[in-house]
Amino acid sequence: MMKNTGCGCNGHDDCPPKMECDKVHSKSGECNITPFAVSGAEELTVVLADVVLQTQVEADIKLPSHATDIKSIRKNVKLTQCKVVRNSFDPTNLTAKLFVEGYVHKNIQYVEDCQGWVKDYSVNVPFRCYQIVPLTLPAEYPFGEFSIKNNILERRELAADGMGADDCTTGSLHFEIFTEPVQCKLLFAVVDEWDLFRNHDNWGRFDKIVEKMDVVLGIKLFQKQQEPTPIPTPTAGGGFGTFAQPETIYDRFRNIIGR
Repeated sequence: MMKNTGCGCNGHDDCPPKMECDKVHSKSGECNITPFAVSGAEELTVVLADVVLQTQVEADIKLPSHATDIKSIRKNVKLTQCKVVRNSFDPTNLTAKLFVEGYVHKNIQYVEDCQGWVKDYSVNVPFRCYQIVPLTLPAEYPFGEFSIKNNILERRELAADGMGADDCTTGSLHFEIFTEPVQCKLLFAVVDEWDLFRNHDNWGRFDKIVEKMDVVLGIKLFQKQQEPTPIPTPTAGGGFGTFAQPETIYDRFRNIIGR
């Protein structure tokens, strides 16, 4: 049964909720809570890098009518995507793959003759750039990066006759890891361009602009992180200056999944 998720009102880029076909009855017991040593008292926003990205863009703009002169071109840069992906070939996590997409919004004001109204025409000139960027501080994935799903780690028991697996009993180990994403912030944008007027008529008017742009973006990369090393605690009977490293929630997670 299909259900309207309401994700089409403001575009189709929002992630819709997962839909269920039915609800089942379940029973739950009491919850056991185990506290662990925390690595630091705060979760801080850590700046990983400040980078400058440069890309070249060429575009042809067709005016709705012929123009004798361009009065002004107002430009605004807007990013539609800024995604940081871990570089799997770098075990130090000191580099990352940066995917940037956006557009330069241009408001063009022009006249068609020596006198008359100033016309207004707006266009979006898209651009994109993909590049590996260095990080001043490494991105952290304390639980790891990947989840195990779809019953990849299957659990089977021996059948009563000892001749194979029990087909009526099965199990699996499934886990999901929710990593803190590396996020982006646009600090500044510079657009350096040349405008070439083309497609002139018999009166010297043109209706085509060939643009050659150099787009420079200043981007800050940051991630929420916790202090990586837990605070040591004194060992009972260990004497002065003897410390034991307490078990953290990361250690227990690795013990649960057997990795």
